[in-house]
Amino acid sequence: MKNLNVSIGRIGLLYGLITCIALIIYFMIMRTFNLTASGIAWGMNFFLLFIGILLALKDYRSKTELNVPYLEGMLLGMTTTSISVASFSFFIWIYFTSADPNLILTLQDNVLFLGEEITPTRAAGATLIEGVCSGLIISFTIMQYYKAGFKLPFKEWKIQR
Repeated sequence: MKNLNVSIGRIGLLYGLITCIALIIYFMIMRTFNLTASGIAWGMNFFLLFIGILLALKDYRSKTELNVPYLEGMLLGMTTTSISVASFSFFIWIYFTSADPNLILTLQDNVLFLGEEITPTRAAGATLIEGVCSGLIISFTIMQYYKAGFKLPFKEWKIQR
């Protein structure tokens, strides 16, 4: 039974802001432990975004119906991604511009910038592009399960004791 009062935009905004807060907290933890130069530590952003999109879809599913329509699910995933990644990129720009401009020098060897002079704007832009691409991949991957209502292919298999 579908609830018509459920808004993809509202759910996407809520979980996008929650995901952005998680990304900022994780960035501050990375900064505290001097992990900002580690590519592996930055890769954790992918998993935080994955969790944010997954929770948004789970919330939408609990308020509507078991099978989430494909386009609605992709729209919700991209709304969550857009809100969280744009907000986080803006935070990165502000942080590198005013809070700790010297930290940006630790990113000089990052392969995304190909040895070019790195600026706060380029760092924020790279974060935005990387985040949006990750969110698209995550949304597409998760929707393979949500469009089918999580039907397990081996459900009829019984464990014999």
